[in-house]
Amino acid sequence: MKIGVISGHPIENLIDNSERITIETRYGVIPVYISEQKGHKVFFINRHGDPARLPPHKINYLGNIEAFHLSHIDNIFSIGTVGSMNLDIKPGDFVIPHDFFDATKDRISTFYDDKRFHVDMSDPFCPALRTLLEENTRGLKETIHMRGVYLATEGPRLETASEIKFYSSIADIVGMTIVPEVILARERGICYASLCIVCNMAAGLQDILPADDISKVFKTMEKPVEVILRNVIQNIENKKSCSCKTKMENAML
Repeated sequence: MKIGVISGHPIENLIDNSERITIETRYGVIPVYISEQKGHKVFFINRHGDPARLPPHKINYLGNIEAFHLSHIDNIFSIGTVGSMNLDIKPGDFVIPHDFFDATKDRISTFYDDKRFHVDMSDPFCPALRTLLEENTRGLKETIHMRGVYLATEGPRLETASEIKFYSSIADIVGMTIVPEVILARERGICYASLCIVCNMAAGLQDILPADDISKVFKTMEKPVEVILRNVIQNIENKKSCSCKTKMENAML
């Protein structure tokens, strides 16, 4: 089976001995690293490019998801870093979001600019992949939150304390990259789930927010991320059925 992994940071042991290829899409050329893991082919994309220089508002979201689509990927695992707006969710925790709130401003969030296409996002993250993640994170010493609402902001700046206070009533964690990834994956009929690493408390909940804390915390969490990914890849055949593909069938007017 072919499995997609997208992250803003390299997961070294996942792409060791991988083959680097480029996939031409109508949205640009996308570098992809392909490796064999547990008898499956894993297609890894750094969402920020290669080298990883693109800020969140300039990421080629359409190109990245289209590259997975052209590679006949059925399942995407997204790895991302977030801040917490929920005092019960701490730095060093994992969150598997079940919903999102889109506060982005200027991003293209659809493949369909010339058709009336309204894809159902009642359950935006594939429930079957979320369950698989849950089943394969049991026993880890890290705290895993199996539900959470992800607030997607435009970036590249971090949020103000007033913004966090406002949005904390509707969301638990805040990041800049899930939207439009999750929407585009649904439009292409690809199952998509996210594993979020909490790197800090959001503005107003801790004194300062040094950007390099994100890389530092990710580095300490890289090993458990790798363990989780290897577990879900090994057990991908245990994934339950879902309706992500069929959401496409009733989306066109």
